Amino acid sequence: MKKIFKYTLLAAFIVVAAGCKKEDSFTDKNGDVRIYMSQAVSGQFQEITVSRRAPLQSDTSYVFDVNAFFAGSGYLNAPEDVKVSFAVDYSKWDSINTARVNAGKPAYEKIPDNIFSFSNTSSVIKKGTSISENTGFAINGKQITEGHNYMIPVSISEVGGNFPVNRTLATTYFVVKVTPPVYPEMDRSAWTIYAVDSEEASGEGPDNGRAIFALDGKLNTFWHTQWDGGEPPLPHHIAIDMKATKTLSGLYLTARQNAPNGAPKTVVVDVSPNGTTWQNAGTYQLQVTNAKQSVFFSQAYSVRYFRVTVTATNGNTNITFFAEISAF
Repeated sequence: MKKIFKYTLLAAFIVVAAGCKKEDSFTDKNGDVRIYMSQAVSGQFQEITVSRRAPLQSDTSYVFDVNAFFAGSGYLNAPEDVKVSFAVDYSKWDSINTARVNAGKPAYEKIPDNIFSFSNTSSVIKKGTSISENTGFAINGKQITEGHNYMIPVSISEVGGNFPVNRTLATTYFVVKVTPPVYPEMDRSAWTIYAVDSEEASGEGPDNGRAIFALDGKLNTFWHTQWDGGEPPLPHHIAIDMKATKTLSGLYLTARQNAPNGAPKTVVVDVSPNGTTWQNAGTYQLQVTNAKQSVFFSQAYSVRYFRVTVTATNGNTNITFFAEISAF
C-alpha cells in the first residue's frame, strides 16, 4: 500500500508541475500554439480597393490593417506581451509571377515607393488577449493610377517570446484594385446642344444620330457624325450650353455601345464663359469600352459652355459618336 501511495503522490506532482510550466517561457512541448496573420485566414490573396483621387479632390491616404493571431491548444490567450513584426516580403515574387504568366494571367507589379508606405511595422499581442493591436500600411490615393496590377506581399518577420509561426498563414498577398474618382453628375435637364459640326440626321432613324441624343440619358441612343451621303473627315466637335455658369471639374463621356470602330480615341476639351472665347481644358485619351469614362481637368473652370472635339478614333475612321455626355 505504501508503494501505491508513493506513485500516486509522484503522479500528482508531475501533473501540478506540468500545469505550472504553462506560465514559463514557451517551448514546443507546450502544445501547438502558433502565431499567424489574421488577414491570411480567409485566403492568402486578399483584394483591397483604392479610389484614385482626382486632381481637384483632396488627398486621401488609404490605410489597411495588419495584425496577428495567437491560437492553438497550448494557451487560450497570450501568457505575456508578444511583439510581432511585419515586413514586405518578395521572397516568392518570381515564382508567383511565373505561375501566373504560365496560366495566361498578367504578372503582378511592385507598388512604387511614392505610393506605398509601411512606417509602423510592429504590433503587440497583449497578455491575456489573442489578437494583436492593428498596424498597417498606407496607399496614397492621389498618386496611384488605374491600369496597374499592383500586389503587396506582407509577412510576419519576427515574433517575440520564442513562439513559433504558422508559416502556412504567415503571409498575405494584398492585390490592389484601383477605381476611378467619383464625382456626382450635374443636372442636365436644361442643357442644349450649342454647336455640332456633323450629325447623322436620317440614316440612324428618328431616335438616333442627331446631337441631342447625347443628352437624353439613354445608353441605346447616340450622337453620330454623318455617314449617309458622305463622311466628313475628322476632327468632329459637339458643344454644350449648360444654360448657366457652373464650376466645371471634368466630363463623363460614354461611347456608342458595342461599336468599337469609330469610338473616340483622342479628345480635346475647350470651355467658354460666353460661347465665343474658348479656353483649352486639355487633351485626353479614351479607351474602347462601353463604360462611362472620366475626363478630369487639372483645374476648375467657371463657365457656361464646353466643347468636345474628337481628333482621333479607334480604326482611324471619319465617323465618330457619343452615347452620353455629362459633366461634374
